[in-house]
Amino acid sequence: MKRKSALFLTCVLMTGILFGCENLNSGGNQTKSDGNKGNGVRKIGFTGDYLSDFMSYVVDGVSDACEENGITVSIQDAEYDTAKQLQQVENFINAGVDAVIIKPVDADACGPISDACKAAGVPLIVVNTGMNAPHDVYVGSDHTYSGQLQGEFVAEQLAHGGNVAILMGDLTLTATVERTEGAKEVLARGNNIVVVSEQEAHWMRDEAMAKMENWLNAGQKIDAVIANNDEMAIGAAMVCEENGINDIIICGIDASEDALNMLKAGKISMTVFQNGYEQGFQGVMAAIKLANGESVPEYIDVPYETVLPDQVDEYLTKIRK
Repeated sequence: MKRKSALFLTCVLMTGILFGCENLNSGGNQTKSDGNKGNGVRKIGFTGDYLSDFMSYVVDGVSDACEENGITVSIQDAEYDTAKQLQQVENFINAGVDAVIIKPVDADACGPISDACKAAGVPLIVVNTGMNAPHDVYVGSDHTYSGQLQGEFVAEQLAHGGNVAILMGDLTLTATVERTEGAKEVLARGNNIVVVSEQEAHWMRDEAMAKMENWLNAGQKIDAVIANNDEMAIGAAMVCEENGINDIIICGIDASEDALNMLKAGKISMTVFQNGYEQGFQGVMAAIKLANGESVPEYIDVPYETVLPDQVDEYLTKIRK
């Protein structure tokens, strides 16, 4: 799971040259493939909703799979802009891609993207976050299950009851809805566990910090914070640390390197490993099969895994490969 963030940044900056960004190694130098193993697949376009720490893992998986198969890839950052993401997909199609891979900005606004790919006869592969429009395959993880894992951990820790606050991502995304529902479903089974507040923090550390500060300033009693991703969990943990609070359970999702280090330091309580690298890699492999006329399951599952403090070193090794 080599980190290739330089690839993403280089491609994003080259917005005027869709396929000027070929296969790069971790040092950022251009490399040549030994030959195309993709059975005629030459170009793939990938557009992600926003460049984040977690998304760099997805990008690494996409770029490695393309490099291994001799495929040129254009990787674009939509910067949370649905119109920009549509334009990127249209540019991919005009450049003659064999397949489009997308992590949607807005699950409910992907109709034009779906229509454009269908009209061009280009396979559309969705990774990480589902879309509410026709597509060929979804490669991701069961977001409801990840929320359930968080809920189970909190319910075990709060066996005698307590107050839980939830930091949510973008409400337009299925990941936000399903992770939140999964956690609440499990918490509802517990004795006297109450969800006292649910706040949208758009996956962002700084927004989560602001929400956590608001809760504390309002005198809200909170025993646990469940965050839809690690960035928001880190934001909540930073505010707790600044205020000398060390008895609030804080849970995240992604098992990012920053979160794992905070878990090891005892600043957050648990996270859930989401294998973004494998999602990106399997997205490309599905794209190759579809472009070559092979059948692919409509859903390819990449399972979530609970990560506790004594497992940090194991997962740090996984994500640094």
